Amino acid sequence: MKIYRFIQNYKVEILKEAFTLESGLNFLETAKISFFDINNNLIETKKYGVVQLQFIYEKIQKNEPLDLSRCYIKNFSLSDYRKSNDLPANSKIDLLDFTAVDSIFESEKVIDFSLSNFTGSKANFSNTHFGLGNLSFLKSEFGDFKVLFKGTSYSEGNNTFQYVKFKNGNVNFDNSTFENGNLSFVNTYFGDGNSSFKNIHFGNGDVSFAFSTFNKGNITFDKSIFNGDEVSFSKVDFGSGKVDFRRVVFGDGKIDFEEISLAPKNKLVFRRANFGSSSVSFNEAHLEGCSVDFEEAEFKNGKLNFFKLTAQSLSLNHCFLNCNIDMRIDDCHTIDLSQSIVHNIIDLNPGLSNMNIYELNLSGVRNMGDIFIAWDDNHVLDLISNQKKTTLHEKAEQFRLLKEEFRDTGRYLDEDVAYVYFKRYELKSEYEFAKEKGILALLLFMPNFIFQRLVFDKVGLYATNPFRVLLSIVVVNFIFSLIYTFFYSDMNALTCMDNSVDLIDKILGNLYFSAITFFTVGYGDCSPVGLFKLLAPIEGFVGVFLMSYFTVAFVRKILR
Repeated sequence: MKIYRFIQNYKVEILKEAFTLESGLNFLETAKISFFDINNNLIETKKYGVVQLQFIYEKIQKNEPLDLSRCYIKNFSLSDYRKSNDLPANSKIDLLDFTAVDSIFESEKVIDFSLSNFTGSKANFSNTHFGLGNLSFLKSEFGDFKVLFKGTSYSEGNNTFQYVKFKNGNVNFDNSTFENGNLSFVNTYFGDGNSSFKNIHFGNGDVSFAFSTFNKGNITFDKSIFNGDEVSFSKVDFGSGKVDFRRVVFGDGKIDFEEISLAPKNKLVFRRANFGSSSVSFNEAHLEGCSVDFEEAEFKNGKLNFFKLTAQSLSLNHCFLNCNIDMRIDDCHTIDLSQSIVHNIIDLNPGLSNMNIYELNLSGVRNMGDIFIAWDDNHVLDLISNQKKTTLHEKAEQFRLLKEEFRDTGRYLDEDVAYVYFKRYELKSEYEFAKEKGILALLLFMPNFIFQRLVFDKVGLYATNPFRVLLSIVVVNFIFSLIYTFFYSDMNALTCMDNSVDLIDKILGNLYFSAITFFTVGYGDCSPVGLFKLLAPIEGFVGVFLMSYFTVAFVRKILR
Protein backbone atom coordinates (compact mmCIF):
# COMPACT_ATOMS: atom_id res chain seq x y z
CA MET A 1 0.00 0.00 0.00
CA LYS A 2 1.11 3.53 -0.73
CA ILE A 3 1.18 4.53 2.95
CA TYR A 4 4.33 2.44 3.47
CA ARG A 5 6.33 5.03 1.61
CA PHE A 6 6.08 7.22 4.69
CA ILE A 7 6.69 4.66 7.45
CA GLN A 8 9.47 5.72 9.83
CA ASN A 9 8.71 3.29 12.66
CA TYR A 10 5.96 1.02 13.92
CA LYS A 11 4.68 -0.59 17.11
CA VAL A 12 3.55 -4.23 17.45
CA GLU A 13 0.95 -5.44 19.94
CA ILE A 14 0.11 -9.18 20.03
CA LEU A 15 -3.57 -9.83 20.82
CA LYS A 16 -4.96 -13.13 22.06
CA GLU A 17 -7.66 -13.18 19.44
CA ALA A 18 -8.15 -15.27 16.32
CA PHE A 19 -7.39 -13.95 12.84
CA THR A 20 -8.82 -15.40 9.64
CA LEU A 21 -7.24 -14.81 6.24
CA GLU A 22 -9.20 -14.40 3.02
CA SER A 23 -8.09 -17.90 2.11
CA GLY A 24 -9.94 -19.19 5.18
CA LEU A 25 -6.76 -20.01 7.11
CA ASN A 26 -7.12 -19.33 10.87
CA PHE A 27 -4.47 -18.12 13.32
CA LEU A 28 -4.76 -18.08 17.09
CA GLU A 29 -3.17 -14.66 17.57
CA THR A 30 -3.51 -11.25 15.95
CA ALA A 31 -0.79 -8.63 15.56
CA LYS A 32 -2.07 -5.09 15.95
CA ILE A 33 0.50 -2.85 14.27
CA SER A 34 0.55 0.94 14.42
CA PHE A 35 2.60 2.76 11.76
CA PHE A 36 4.17 6.18 12.43
CA ASP A 37 5.75 8.81 10.19
CA ILE A 38 9.03 10.69 10.73
CA ASN A 39 7.31 13.08 13.15
CA ASN A 40 5.93 10.15 15.16
CA ASN A 41 2.42 10.83 13.93
CA LEU A 42 0.14 7.82 13.59
CA ILE A 43 -0.38 6.87 9.96
CA GLU A 44 -2.58 3.81 10.32
CA THR A 45 -3.32 0.86 12.56
CA LYS A 46 -3.82 -2.55 10.95
CA LYS A 47 -4.24 -6.14 12.07
CA TYR A 48 -2.32 -9.15 10.81
CA GLY A 49 -2.40 -12.86 11.46
CA VAL A 50 0.51 -14.07 13.60
CA VAL A 51 2.18 -16.97 11.81
CA GLN A 52 4.29 -19.50 13.69
CA LEU A 53 7.59 -20.38 12.05
CA GLN A 54 6.92 -24.10 12.39
CA PHE A 55 3.88 -23.72 10.13
CA ILE A 56 6.00 -22.01 7.47
CA TYR A 57 8.86 -24.51 7.75
CA GLU A 58 6.49 -27.47 7.38
CA LYS A 59 5.08 -25.95 4.18
CA ILE A 60 8.61 -25.51 2.85
CA GLN A 61 9.57 -29.06 3.76
CA LYS A 62 6.53 -30.44 1.94
CA ASN A 63 7.25 -28.14 -1.05
CA GLU A 64 3.72 -26.75 -0.88
CA PRO A 65 2.68 -23.30 -2.17
CA LEU A 66 3.21 -20.72 0.54
CA ASP A 67 0.89 -17.72 0.90
CA LEU A 68 1.75 -15.42 3.84
CA SER A 69 -0.30 -12.43 2.69
CA ARG A 70 -1.54 -10.16 5.50
CA CYS A 71 0.61 -12.05 8.01
CA TYR A 72 3.07 -11.02 10.71
CA ILE A 73 6.22 -13.15 10.54
CA LYS A 74 8.97 -12.81 13.12
CA ASN A 75 12.50 -14.25 12.94
CA PHE A 76 12.04 -15.94 9.57
CA SER A 77 15.38 -17.56 8.72
CA LEU A 78 16.29 -20.15 6.12
CA SER A 79 19.65 -20.58 7.87
CA ASP A 80 17.80 -21.70 11.01
CA TYR A 81 15.63 -23.95 8.83
CA ARG A 82 18.74 -25.66 7.44
CA LYS A 83 20.17 -26.19 10.91
CA SER A 84 16.95 -27.64 12.29
CA ASN A 85 16.74 -30.04 9.34
CA ASP A 86 20.46 -30.92 9.30
CA LEU A 87 20.90 -29.48 5.80
CA PRO A 88 24.23 -28.18 4.46
CA ALA A 89 24.74 -24.47 5.09
CA ASN A 90 25.03 -23.78 1.36
CA SER A 91 22.03 -25.83 0.23
CA LYS A 92 19.27 -24.23 -1.82
CA ILE A 93 15.78 -24.10 -0.31
CA ASP A 94 12.82 -24.26 -2.70
CA LEU A 95 9.97 -21.80 -2.09
CA LEU A 96 6.99 -22.71 -4.27
CA ASP A 97 4.69 -19.88 -5.46
CA PHE A 98 5.82 -17.73 -2.56
CA THR A 99 3.36 -14.92 -1.81
CA ALA A 100 3.57 -12.34 0.97
CA VAL A 101 1.34 -9.43 -0.07
CA ASP A 102 0.80 -6.69 2.52
CA SER A 103 2.72 -8.61 5.18
CA ILE A 104 5.17 -7.73 7.95
CA PHE A 105 8.59 -9.38 8.40
CA GLU A 106 10.86 -8.55 11.30
CA SER A 107 13.73 -10.22 13.11
CA GLU A 108 16.00 -9.72 16.08
CA LYS A 109 18.90 -10.45 13.72
CA VAL A 110 18.33 -11.14 10.02
CA ILE A 111 15.24 -11.72 7.91
CA ASP A 112 16.97 -14.51 6.06
CA PHE A 113 15.95 -15.59 2.55
CA SER A 114 19.55 -16.40 1.59
CA LEU A 115 20.10 -19.22 -0.92
CA SER A 116 16.37 -19.50 -1.54
CA ASN A 117 15.10 -20.89 -4.84
CA PHE A 118 11.77 -19.36 -5.81
CA THR A 119 9.94 -21.84 -8.03
CA GLY A 120 6.50 -22.21 -9.55
CA SER A 121 4.82 -19.32 -11.35
CA LYS A 122 5.22 -16.31 -9.05
CA ALA A 123 7.08 -14.57 -6.26
CA ASN A 124 5.10 -11.68 -4.81
CA PHE A 125 6.14 -9.41 -1.92
CA SER A 126 3.99 -6.44 -2.97
CA ASN A 127 3.26 -3.83 -0.26
CA THR A 128 5.12 -5.85 2.37
CA HIS A 129 7.08 -4.13 5.12
CA PHE A 130 10.48 -5.50 6.16
CA GLY A 131 10.86 -4.10 9.64
CA LEU A 132 13.32 -4.64 12.46
CA GLY A 133 16.52 -6.45 11.49
CA ASN A 134 18.66 -6.79 8.39
CA LEU A 135 17.26 -8.39 5.23
CA SER A 136 19.16 -10.92 3.14
CA PHE A 137 18.28 -12.50 -0.23
CA LEU A 138 21.95 -13.42 -0.73
CA LYS A 139 22.44 -15.83 -3.68
CA SER A 140 18.72 -16.38 -4.11
CA GLU A 141 17.23 -17.42 -7.46
CA PHE A 142 13.91 -16.57 -9.08
CA GLY A 143 12.33 -18.46 -11.96
CA ASP A 144 11.11 -17.17 -15.33
CA PHE A 145 8.16 -15.25 -13.89
CA LYS A 146 7.29 -11.84 -12.55
CA VAL A 147 9.04 -10.93 -9.31
CA LEU A 148 7.11 -8.26 -7.44
CA PHE A 149 8.56 -6.09 -4.67
CA LYS A 150 6.47 -3.06 -5.64
CA GLY A 151 5.26 -0.89 -2.78
CA THR A 152 7.56 -2.61 -0.28
CA SER A 153 9.07 -0.66 2.58
CA TYR A 154 12.19 -1.28 4.63
CA SER A 155 13.33 -0.14 8.06
CA GLU A 156 16.84 0.90 9.00
CA GLY A 157 18.55 -2.47 8.59
CA ASN A 158 20.92 -3.34 5.74
CA ASN A 159 19.27 -4.99 2.73
CA THR A 160 21.24 -7.49 0.68
CA PHE A 161 20.34 -8.77 -2.80
CA GLN A 162 23.91 -9.71 -3.70
CA TYR A 163 24.45 -12.49 -6.26
CA VAL A 164 20.69 -12.85 -6.77
CA LYS A 165 19.57 -14.33 -10.10
CA PHE A 166 16.27 -13.05 -11.45
CA LYS A 167 16.56 -15.03 -14.69
CA ASN A 168 14.16 -13.90 -17.45
CA GLY A 169 11.09 -12.63 -15.62
CA ASN A 170 10.26 -8.96 -15.07
CA VAL A 171 11.46 -7.46 -11.78
CA ASN A 172 9.42 -4.70 -10.15
CA PHE A 173 10.43 -2.59 -7.13
CA ASP A 174 8.23 0.41 -8.03
CA ASN A 175 7.13 2.79 -5.25
CA SER A 176 9.30 1.15 -2.60
CA THR A 177 10.88 2.97 0.33
CA PHE A 178 14.21 2.28 2.03
CA GLU A 179 15.27 3.99 5.25
CA ASN A 180 18.84 4.49 6.44
CA GLY A 181 20.22 1.01 5.88
CA ASN A 182 22.55 0.18 3.00
CA LEU A 183 21.16 -1.57 -0.08
CA SER A 184 23.28 -3.92 -2.17
CA PHE A 185 22.56 -5.47 -5.56
CA VAL A 186 26.26 -6.25 -6.12
CA ASN A 187 26.81 -8.94 -8.77
CA THR A 188 23.07 -9.38 -9.24
CA TYR A 189 21.85 -10.95 -12.49
CA PHE A 190 18.61 -9.49 -13.89
CA GLY A 191 18.15 -11.71 -16.94
CA ASP A 192 16.18 -10.79 -20.05
CA GLY A 193 13.13 -9.26 -18.38
CA ASN A 194 12.41 -5.59 -17.72
CA SER A 195 13.69 -4.18 -14.43
CA SER A 196 11.66 -1.38 -12.89
CA PHE A 197 12.77 0.80 -9.97
CA LYS A 198 10.36 3.70 -10.56
CA ASN A 199 9.54 6.23 -7.89
CA ILE A 200 11.68 4.60 -5.20
CA HIS A 201 12.98 6.49 -2.18
CA PHE A 202 16.33 4.80 -1.53
CA GLY A 203 16.76 6.54 1.81
CA ASN A 204 19.98 7.77 3.40
CA GLY A 205 21.93 4.53 3.10
CA ASP A 206 24.46 3.65 0.43
CA VAL A 207 23.15 1.93 -2.71
CA SER A 208 25.28 -0.34 -4.86
CA PHE A 209 24.49 -2.13 -8.13
CA ALA A 210 28.21 -2.66 -8.84
CA PHE A 211 29.08 -5.52 -11.21
CA SER A 212 25.40 -6.29 -11.86
CA THR A 213 24.29 -7.66 -15.23
CA PHE A 214 21.20 -6.82 -17.26
CA ASN A 215 20.42 -8.48 -20.58
CA LYS A 216 17.66 -7.60 -23.05
CA GLY A 217 15.08 -5.84 -20.88
CA ASN A 218 14.58 -2.13 -20.31
CA ILE A 219 15.78 -0.63 -17.04
CA THR A 220 14.06 2.33 -15.42
CA PHE A 221 14.69 4.39 -12.28
CA ASP A 222 12.25 7.15 -13.23
CA LYS A 223 11.58 9.66 -10.38
CA SER A 224 13.62 7.70 -7.83
CA ILE A 225 15.51 9.46 -5.03
CA PHE A 226 19.00 8.60 -3.77
CA ASN A 227 20.16 10.31 -0.56
CA GLY A 228 23.05 8.07 0.48
CA ASP A 229 26.72 9.04 0.71
CA GLU A 230 27.56 6.69 -2.16
CA VAL A 231 25.53 5.41 -5.10
CA SER A 232 27.43 2.93 -7.22
CA PHE A 233 26.66 1.47 -10.65
CA SER A 234 30.34 0.78 -11.24
CA LYS A 235 31.10 -1.81 -13.93
CA VAL A 236 27.42 -2.58 -14.50
CA ASP A 237 26.57 -4.26 -17.80
CA PHE A 238 23.25 -2.66 -18.78
CA GLY A 239 22.73 -5.11 -21.63
CA SER A 240 20.78 -4.15 -24.74
CA GLY A 241 17.71 -2.41 -23.30
CA LYS A 242 16.96 1.27 -22.79
CA VAL A 243 18.29 2.65 -19.50
CA ASP A 244 16.16 5.40 -17.99
CA PHE A 245 17.20 7.62 -15.06
CA ARG A 246 15.00 10.56 -16.01
CA ARG A 247 13.82 12.89 -13.22
CA VAL A 248 15.99 11.05 -10.67
CA VAL A 249 17.27 13.00 -7.64
CA PHE A 250 20.77 11.84 -6.67
CA GLY A 251 21.36 13.95 -3.56
CA ASP A 252 24.83 15.03 -2.42
CA GLY A 253 26.50 11.63 -2.31
CA LYS A 254 29.17 10.28 -4.64
CA ILE A 255 27.65 8.90 -7.87
CA ASP A 256 29.67 6.22 -9.64
CA PHE A 257 28.96 5.01 -13.19
CA GLU A 258 32.60 4.15 -13.93
CA GLU A 259 33.31 1.52 -16.58
CA ILE A 260 29.65 0.79 -17.26
CA SER A 261 28.74 -0.82 -20.57
CA LEU A 262 25.69 -0.80 -22.84
CA ALA A 263 25.05 -2.55 -26.13
CA PRO A 264 25.34 -0.34 -29.27
CA LYS A 265 22.40 1.72 -30.59
CA ASN A 266 20.79 2.11 -27.16
CA LYS A 267 20.08 5.06 -24.91
CA LEU A 268 21.19 6.04 -21.43
CA VAL A 269 18.78 8.77 -20.32
CA PHE A 270 19.16 11.25 -17.43
CA ARG A 271 16.69 13.89 -18.63
CA ARG A 272 15.70 16.41 -15.95
CA ALA A 273 17.74 14.53 -13.35
CA ASN A 274 19.05 16.45 -10.37
CA PHE A 275 22.63 15.86 -9.23
CA GLY A 276 23.96 17.07 -5.89
CA SER A 277 27.20 18.73 -4.84
CA SER A 278 29.44 15.65 -4.86
CA SER A 279 31.19 13.90 -7.77
CA VAL A 280 29.48 12.09 -10.65
CA SER A 281 31.80 9.80 -12.58
CA PHE A 282 31.40 8.13 -16.00
CA ASN A 283 35.11 7.46 -16.15
CA GLU A 284 35.98 4.96 -18.92
CA ALA A 285 32.31 4.18 -19.62
CA HIS A 286 32.00 1.84 -22.63
CA LEU A 287 28.96 3.11 -24.52
CA GLU A 288 30.07 2.61 -28.12
CA GLY A 289 27.28 3.50 -30.54
CA CYS A 290 24.99 4.69 -27.71
CA SER A 291 23.49 8.07 -26.92
CA VAL A 292 23.80 9.57 -23.42
CA ASP A 293 21.14 12.19 -22.73
CA PHE A 294 21.22 14.70 -19.83
CA GLU A 295 18.73 17.15 -21.34
CA GLU A 296 17.51 19.73 -18.75
CA ALA A 297 19.51 18.06 -15.97
CA GLU A 298 20.83 20.17 -13.09
CA PHE A 299 24.30 19.82 -11.63
CA LYS A 300 25.38 21.55 -8.43
CA ASN A 301 28.92 22.46 -7.45
CA GLY A 302 30.48 19.01 -7.63
CA LYS A 303 32.48 17.38 -10.41
CA LEU A 304 31.18 15.58 -13.50
CA ASN A 305 33.73 13.19 -14.99
CA PHE A 306 33.58 11.84 -18.56
CA PHE A 307 37.29 11.01 -18.72
CA LYS A 308 37.97 8.41 -21.43
CA LEU A 309 34.26 7.87 -22.09
CA THR A 310 33.29 6.26 -25.40
CA ALA A 311 29.82 6.95 -26.87
CA GLN A 312 28.05 7.92 -30.07
CA SER A 313 26.59 11.12 -28.65
CA LEU A 314 26.62 13.02 -25.37
CA SER A 315 23.86 15.56 -24.84
CA LEU A 316 23.98 18.18 -22.07
CA ASN A 317 21.63 20.63 -23.75
CA HIS A 318 19.41 22.94 -21.68
CA CYS A 319 21.36 21.93 -18.55
CA PHE A 320 22.35 24.00 -15.53
CA LEU A 321 26.06 23.23 -15.21
CA ASN A 322 27.38 24.53 -11.92
CA CYS A 323 29.97 21.76 -11.69
CA ASN A 324 33.49 21.17 -12.93
CA ILE A 325 33.19 18.93 -16.02
CA ASP A 326 36.07 16.75 -17.16
CA MET A 327 35.15 16.19 -20.81
CA ARG A 328 38.45 14.66 -21.92
CA ILE A 329 36.65 11.79 -23.59
CA ASP A 330 38.17 9.12 -25.80
CA ASP A 331 35.62 8.86 -28.60
CA CYS A 332 32.29 10.62 -29.16
CA HIS A 333 30.79 11.62 -32.49
CA THR A 334 28.65 14.47 -31.12
CA ILE A 335 28.78 16.51 -27.92
CA ASP A 336 25.78 18.82 -27.49
CA LEU A 337 25.97 21.62 -24.91
CA SER A 338 23.42 23.85 -26.63
CA GLN A 339 21.30 26.25 -24.56
CA SER A 340 23.08 25.27 -21.34
CA ILE A 341 24.27 27.59 -18.59
CA VAL A 342 27.93 27.11 -17.66
CA HIS A 343 28.91 28.34 -14.19
CA ASN A 344 32.14 26.44 -13.70
CA ILE A 345 34.86 24.78 -15.81
CA ILE A 346 34.44 22.51 -18.83
CA ASP A 347 37.76 20.87 -19.64
CA LEU A 348 38.13 19.78 -23.27
CA ASN A 349 41.91 20.03 -23.45
CA PRO A 350 43.38 16.88 -25.01
CA GLY A 351 46.09 15.07 -23.13
CA LEU A 352 45.74 11.62 -21.65
CA SER A 353 42.60 10.89 -23.70
CA ASN A 354 42.16 10.52 -27.46
CA MET A 355 39.56 13.31 -27.87
CA ASN A 356 38.08 11.91 -31.08
CA ILE A 357 35.12 14.26 -31.53
CA TYR A 358 33.31 15.07 -34.78
CA GLU A 359 30.82 17.73 -33.62
CA LEU A 360 30.68 20.09 -30.63
CA ASN A 361 27.48 22.12 -30.39
CA LEU A 362 27.80 25.28 -28.26
CA SER A 363 24.89 27.21 -29.76
CA GLY A 364 22.99 29.28 -27.21
CA VAL A 365 25.43 28.51 -24.38
CA ARG A 366 25.58 31.15 -21.64
CA ASN A 367 29.14 30.94 -20.42
CA MET A 368 29.72 32.35 -16.94
CA GLY A 369 32.62 30.01 -16.27
CA ASP A 370 35.51 28.76 -18.41
CA ILE A 371 35.67 26.37 -21.36
CA PHE A 372 39.17 24.96 -21.66
CA ILE A 373 39.59 24.23 -25.36
CA ALA A 374 42.42 24.80 -27.86
CA TRP A 375 41.77 25.85 -31.47
CA ASP A 376 44.36 23.62 -33.13
CA ASP A 377 44.60 20.73 -30.66
CA ASN A 378 40.83 20.29 -30.51
CA HIS A 379 40.25 21.01 -34.23
CA VAL A 380 37.62 23.58 -33.28
CA LEU A 381 36.94 24.65 -36.88
CA ASP A 382 35.92 21.08 -37.79
CA LEU A 383 33.90 20.59 -34.59
CA ILE A 384 31.64 23.52 -35.47
CA SER A 385 31.73 23.35 -39.27
CA ASN A 386 30.73 19.66 -39.22
CA GLN A 387 27.42 20.40 -37.51
CA LYS A 388 24.48 19.40 -39.70
CA LYS A 389 21.61 20.56 -37.50
CA THR A 390 22.74 24.14 -36.80
CA THR A 391 22.28 27.20 -39.02
CA LEU A 392 25.05 29.45 -40.28
CA HIS A 393 23.99 32.05 -37.73
CA GLU A 394 24.23 29.50 -34.90
CA LYS A 395 27.69 28.48 -36.06
CA ALA A 396 28.73 32.15 -36.13
CA GLU A 397 27.49 32.61 -32.56
CA GLN A 398 29.50 29.59 -31.43
CA PHE A 399 32.68 31.08 -32.89
CA ARG A 400 31.81 34.35 -31.15
CA LEU A 401 31.39 32.51 -27.84
CA LEU A 402 34.79 30.87 -28.22
CA LYS A 403 36.36 34.17 -29.29
CA GLU A 404 35.22 35.71 -26.00
CA GLU A 405 36.39 32.66 -24.06
CA PHE A 406 39.86 32.83 -25.67
CA ARG A 407 40.06 36.56 -24.92
CA ASP A 408 39.08 36.13 -21.26
CA THR A 409 41.71 33.43 -20.76
CA GLY A 410 44.49 35.31 -22.60
CA ARG A 411 44.73 32.99 -25.63
CA TYR A 412 44.85 35.84 -28.13
CA LEU A 413 46.03 33.90 -31.19
CA ASP A 414 43.09 31.54 -30.81
CA GLU A 415 40.85 34.54 -30.22
CA ASP A 416 41.90 36.07 -33.55
CA VAL A 417 41.17 32.90 -35.50
CA ALA A 418 37.79 32.42 -33.80
CA TYR A 419 36.90 36.06 -34.53
CA VAL A 420 37.72 35.65 -38.23
CA TYR A 421 35.45 32.61 -38.53
CA PHE A 422 32.75 34.35 -36.53
CA LYS A 423 32.73 37.19 -39.08
CA ARG A 424 32.92 34.82 -42.04
CA TYR A 425 29.96 32.72 -40.90
CA GLU A 426 28.05 35.85 -39.94
CA LEU A 427 28.56 37.17 -43.49
CA LYS A 428 27.49 33.83 -44.97
CA SER A 429 24.38 33.91 -42.80
CA GLU A 430 23.50 37.41 -44.00
CA TYR A 431 24.05 36.28 -47.60
CA GLU A 432 21.69 33.31 -47.17
CA PHE A 433 19.11 35.57 -45.51
CA ALA A 434 19.24 38.02 -48.43
CA LYS A 435 19.01 35.11 -50.86
CA GLU A 436 15.86 33.85 -49.13
CA LYS A 437 14.25 37.30 -49.40
CA GLY A 438 14.55 37.30 -53.18
CA ILE A 439 16.73 38.34 -56.13
CA LEU A 440 16.35 42.09 -55.50
CA ALA A 441 17.48 41.82 -51.87
CA LEU A 442 20.42 39.66 -53.00
CA LEU A 443 21.51 42.19 -55.65
CA LEU A 444 21.33 45.02 -53.12
CA PHE A 445 23.38 43.00 -50.62
CA MET A 446 26.11 41.90 -53.09
CA PRO A 447 28.21 45.12 -52.95
CA ASN A 448 28.35 44.84 -49.16
CA PHE A 449 29.17 41.14 -49.40
CA ILE A 450 31.99 41.66 -51.93
CA PHE A 451 33.44 44.60 -49.99
CA GLN A 452 33.56 42.69 -46.70
CA ARG A 453 34.88 39.54 -48.33
CA LEU A 454 37.59 41.34 -50.30
CA VAL A 455 38.62 44.21 -48.04
CA PHE A 456 37.83 43.19 -44.45
CA ASP A 457 38.64 39.50 -44.86
CA LYS A 458 41.25 39.05 -47.57
CA VAL A 459 43.20 42.23 -46.92
CA GLY A 460 43.55 42.02 -43.14
CA LEU A 461 41.59 39.10 -41.73
CA TYR A 462 39.22 41.52 -39.97
CA ALA A 463 42.08 43.55 -38.46
CA THR A 464 43.66 40.55 -36.76
CA ASN A 465 46.79 40.46 -38.96
CA PRO A 466 48.68 43.79 -39.39
CA PHE A 467 51.40 42.11 -41.46
CA ARG A 468 48.80 41.00 -43.98
CA VAL A 469 47.52 44.59 -44.18
CA LEU A 470 51.10 45.80 -44.71
CA LEU A 471 51.58 43.30 -47.52
CA SER A 472 48.30 44.49 -49.05
CA ILE A 473 49.59 48.07 -48.93
CA VAL A 474 52.70 47.09 -50.90
CA VAL A 475 50.64 45.10 -53.43
CA VAL A 476 48.10 47.90 -53.95
CA ASN A 477 50.91 50.44 -54.40
CA PHE A 478 52.54 48.29 -57.02
CA ILE A 479 49.23 47.71 -58.85
CA PHE A 480 48.59 51.45 -59.14
CA SER A 481 52.14 52.03 -60.42
CA LEU A 482 51.56 49.43 -63.15
CA ILE A 483 48.31 51.17 -64.13
CA TYR A 484 50.17 54.45 -64.45
CA THR A 485 52.82 52.69 -66.53
CA PHE A 486 50.74 50.73 -69.02
CA PHE A 487 47.97 53.30 -69.49
CA TYR A 488 50.42 56.17 -69.98
CA SER A 489 49.69 58.30 -73.10
CA ASP A 490 49.74 61.88 -74.33
CA MET A 491 46.28 62.37 -72.83
CA ASN A 492 46.93 60.50 -69.57
CA ALA A 493 50.32 61.42 -68.16
CA LEU A 494 52.34 62.54 -65.18
CA THR A 495 54.15 65.90 -65.35
CA CYS A 496 57.31 64.48 -63.83
CA MET A 497 57.66 61.66 -66.31
CA ASP A 498 59.37 61.62 -69.73
CA ASN A 499 57.87 59.10 -72.16
CA SER A 500 61.27 58.57 -73.78
CA VAL A 501 62.82 56.77 -70.77
CA ASP A 502 63.02 52.98 -70.71
CA LEU A 503 60.40 50.70 -69.08
CA ILE A 504 62.30 50.17 -65.82
CA ASP A 505 62.67 53.90 -65.23
CA LYS A 506 58.98 54.37 -66.05
CA ILE A 507 57.96 51.74 -63.49
CA LEU A 508 60.23 53.23 -60.84
CA GLY A 509 59.01 56.76 -61.54
CA ASN A 510 55.37 55.70 -61.49
CA LEU A 511 56.01 53.73 -58.30
CA TYR A 512 57.34 56.93 -56.73
CA PHE A 513 54.23 58.87 -57.77
CA SER A 514 52.01 56.03 -56.59
CA ALA A 515 53.73 56.00 -53.17
CA ILE A 516 53.47 59.77 -52.53
CA THR A 517 49.84 59.66 -53.65
CA PHE A 518 49.00 56.55 -51.64
CA PHE A 519 50.58 57.93 -48.46
CA THR A 520 49.20 61.47 -49.24
CA VAL A 521 52.69 63.00 -48.96
CA GLY A 522 52.12 65.53 -51.78
CA TYR A 523 55.58 66.95 -52.57
CA GLY A 524 54.18 68.91 -55.52
CA ASP A 525 56.94 67.85 -57.90
CA CYS A 526 54.63 65.59 -59.89
CA SER A 527 50.97 65.91 -60.82
CA PRO A 528 48.53 63.76 -62.88
CA VAL A 529 47.07 64.72 -66.27
CA GLY A 530 43.90 63.41 -67.98
CA LEU A 531 42.15 60.41 -66.49
CA PHE A 532 44.97 60.04 -64.01
CA LYS A 533 43.41 63.04 -62.22
CA LEU A 534 40.50 60.72 -61.37
CA LEU A 535 42.69 57.73 -60.54
CA ALA A 536 45.07 59.57 -58.19
CA PRO A 537 42.38 60.68 -55.66
CA ILE A 538 41.02 57.13 -55.64
CA GLU A 539 44.48 55.86 -54.77
CA GLY A 540 44.79 58.52 -52.08
CA PHE A 541 41.52 57.37 -50.51
CA VAL A 542 42.59 53.71 -50.66
CA GLY A 543 45.87 54.68 -49.05
CA VAL A 544 44.20 56.53 -46.18
CA PHE A 545 41.82 53.60 -45.65
CA LEU A 546 44.53 50.92 -45.65
CA MET A 547 46.83 52.93 -43.41
CA SER A 548 43.99 53.35 -40.94
CA TYR A 549 43.26 49.65 -41.24
CA PHE A 550 46.92 48.89 -40.55
CA THR A 551 46.93 51.20 -37.55
CA VAL A 552 43.89 49.52 -36.03
CA ALA A 553 45.32 46.02 -36.56
CA PHE A 554 48.77 47.01 -35.29
CA VAL A 555 47.54 48.82 -32.19
CA ARG A 556 45.19 45.90 -31.42
CA LYS A 557 48.18 43.57 -31.38
CA ILE A 558 50.37 45.91 -29.32
CA LEU A 559 47.75 46.69 -26.69
CA ARG A 560 47.25 43.01 -25.95
